[in-house]
Amino acid sequence: MNAPYATKILKKTGNSVMAYQSTWLVEETFSCNELIIRPRAVLMAPEGKFLTLTVNGVGQKIEPGTYKGDVVLSVTDVYHMRPGGLMRPNQISRDFHTGIVVENGKVTKTIPAILQGGSIEDGKVEGVYMASREDSFNGIVVDGEGECTIKDVKADFDGFGDNDFLGVGCAVTVVGNPTVTIEDCDFTVNGVTRCAVHVGGTSTVTVKNTKMTNICPEDTWPGCFSWQVGFCGSNRLAQFTDAANVTYDGCDLKTNGWGILSIDGTDGGQTMLVKNTRMELSGPKAHGYGAFCIGDNEVIYDNCDVDVYGYPLLMMGMEGKGKASILNSRIKGRRYGVMINGDDNSILTIKNSDFKTSKSTFCVHGASTIIDVENSSMTAANGTIVQLMDTDQCGMAMADFHIPVGVVDEYVEGRDLSTASLTEDVTFRLKDCAIKGNFLNSTTNIRAYRNSAIAGVGEFHDTVIGLLPDWDAEGDDGADAYGGPIAARHHGDDLRGPKNLGLELTGTSIEGIISSATQKYRDGLTTIVEDNRMELTNITQTPAPTVNNGIVITMDAASSWIVTGTSYITGLTLAEGAKVAAPAGKKLTVTVDGQSVDLKAGTYTGKIVLDVE
Repeated sequence: MNAPYATKILKKTGNSVMAYQSTWLVEETFSCNELIIRPRAVLMAPEGKFLTLTVNGVGQKIEPGTYKGDVVLSVTDVYHMRPGGLMRPNQISRDFHTGIVVENGKVTKTIPAILQGGSIEDGKVEGVYMASREDSFNGIVVDGEGECTIKDVKADFDGFGDNDFLGVGCAVTVVGNPTVTIEDCDFTVNGVTRCAVHVGGTSTVTVKNTKMTNICPEDTWPGCFSWQVGFCGSNRLAQFTDAANVTYDGCDLKTNGWGILSIDGTDGGQTMLVKNTRMELSGPKAHGYGAFCIGDNEVIYDNCDVDVYGYPLLMMGMEGKGKASILNSRIKGRRYGVMINGDDNSILTIKNSDFKTSKSTFCVHGASTIIDVENSSMTAANGTIVQLMDTDQCGMAMADFHIPVGVVDEYVEGRDLSTASLTEDVTFRLKDCAIKGNFLNSTTNIRAYRNSAIAGVGEFHDTVIGLLPDWDAEGDDGADAYGGPIAARHHGDDLRGPKNLGLELTGTSIEGIISSATQKYRDGLTTIVEDNRMELTNITQTPAPTVNNGIVITMDAASSWIVTGTSYITGLTLAEGAKVAAPAGKKLTVTVDGQSVDLKAGTYTGKIVLDVE
């Protein structure tokens, strides 16, 4: 057996330096005109430090090859990133390769060879350009207390990001408790799971007039861990975590991944304000969200243009009470406008905004949410404004969803269909709107998600994410499928069962069908798995008599409903002056529990059918 090669010292011996087959320790920074790294040569830094190879100021992967020009091997102290966000439960930390580190307002570490132009001083980095092809290389890390301004900085990074939960490979990563302003910057981070900006700790970060881009190769993807919410792509553009707060103002954000502005692993009660900003998510393999309002946090769009293939806003309030607002904005959904799933009593506010979608404006399932809409327009290519449906997103630890073909819903004895609860059902409060389109409720008590097979989420980044299943199949011991306590609300049966849809109209006109409905997937489709994930929520709803899916409508004196097709509802309250009628030239007939009625001010409950002839 051959003995292992002894470690040798690599240093400058002339204008050309060669590292042949061996392990080489680089003790200190040196430069040369040519560096040759032979196959099976390994370069390493002293303990607690790392190596950065730059050629003409551009960072490179340290791998076999010949490098010519202004070649520098820099030896720099590591920055140790402590556990944060979703890495805290398993105490996963990481040593960072970082161009600039600012701690407590002071610049403590730099790699001069990769920092081109500009100035770097305590509390301020301005006019600097950084470029690197090295996987997981970080641009600027800000930690500790104090203030820091990052202005007119441009970063061009290519390569795998490795762990975006911790902010690995970002142009700017902020942790600790600093106040940071990022202004007039341009960050391009073309890499799988590589974010442009990571905001964490208890920091307060403002990103102004900044361009952020991540366009990954379409064939680069380490595996999908979240296909069950319909995500495609290989990155999210920005990460927001811990107990931080962030504002994006006047920014241009673009990606071809599964998300633009992410929230993940927060403590709760954080705010993400996005204003005067353009957002785009597009690409042949891209499908995801503009912003993700998850947990007990607040997301605000104000005067934004959001163009997303997928869900311009994804809302999942979970156990807490989330809050989201879309104000004075233009929303273009290449599929939906807003997706709400697994949400527990969040409030979504929409004012003075315009929605244009290829499918339904709102897709709501497995949720109890209040949606307030004021002075806003909505155009859906499929004709449906609200698609309230059974959930088909079973959770990240499930292998499939089995469509309940041929299964018939049966009435739940004692279920109240005459009222819509603000805490248990889904309520839309519409004020000063003029809407053409349908409001359909196809929820049932079938609960097909219970039939999904358990799987693992697999290994992703440098951790195994051991997520519990999102359903609560009770065993003999009263535990869920993994032995844990049964969920009371988030993804529990009470959120995932049949819902009533409440519509409260104030000064609003609707022209369309408002009805209980059935739902049907594509002909011949029986199972949804990772390969055909785009079939999730891709249903056709057909108005049908109510079983467990009530519709309760309240209209004030200034509201009207032009009924364009047969509608099945269970509650109708009309103020004096409210108008319910057929389109011009047609006749409306109304029955309540089979008895004809002439509508007038008052309240009607029961099986209400509105027919247009």
